Amino acid sequence: MADTPIIEVQHITKRFKGLTAVKDVSFSIREGAITGMIGPNGAGKSTTFNMICGYYPPTEGKIFFRGQDITNKKAYEYTRMKIARTFQIMKPLKNLSVLENVAASTYFGHDPAKNERDARERAMELLDFTGLFEKRHVLAKDMGTPDQKRLEMARALATRPELLFLDENMAGLNPAETEEAIKLIRRINESGVTIFLIEHIMQAVVSLCEEVIVLHHGEKIAEGTPGQVMNDPYVMEVYLGKKEGAHA
Repeated sequence: MADTPIIEVQHITKRFKGLTAVKDVSFSIREGAITGMIGPNGAGKSTTFNMICGYYPPTEGKIFFRGQDITNKKAYEYTRMKIARTFQIMKPLKNLSVLENVAASTYFGHDPAKNERDARERAMELLDFTGLFEKRHVLAKDMGTPDQKRLEMARALATRPELLFLDENMAGLNPAETEEAIKLIRRINESGVTIFLIEHIMQAVVSLCEEVIVLHHGEKIAEGTPGQVMNDPYVMEVYLGKKEGAHA
């Protein structure tokens, strides 16, 4: 199971009106693993992420989920395939409570809630799991960034995914909040959910990921364990600049 790819990305390219945002990128995500994607701003991470999540069809190339071609599947079809994602810009149902937000999400996915009682029971379990139980009656709009990010994950988990995409879930968090987020992501993975994440916070990438993919100018420039990619001379140059500029 450990070496079985749950997602295979084959030679995907994305062009926007002649501008190539992603060029000939291939990689696989191992089932049960936490895989990360990193790269400087403008590297093509979000475009790649959105292609895999069904938001943009690739201009060229194929995407497979458990061996099935999902290249042209729509984003709304993903939850039924046991795939969920979070968004970098959180958009909870602002005037509903935390509990109501998560309960609403349980009606989507491959095994939707059967009725209101079922939805609330599932939501309560998830709030306990994600550390939001004490804030279940708080309106989503009244919560701070760390809790809204937890809510974003709880809502995604409410669809009962086997694969979870996390889009910069730790952006804007302080070190203590980042550490809490790392613990939650690890707990989600240990519950049996494969995770693919885009992240800028290297502490999180090194701590969580078994494999890391590095993009630069829309192309994959490295792939391997965190240690391997962090010690790759080209990756170091991309992140730190050439030697003469390293002290700037």
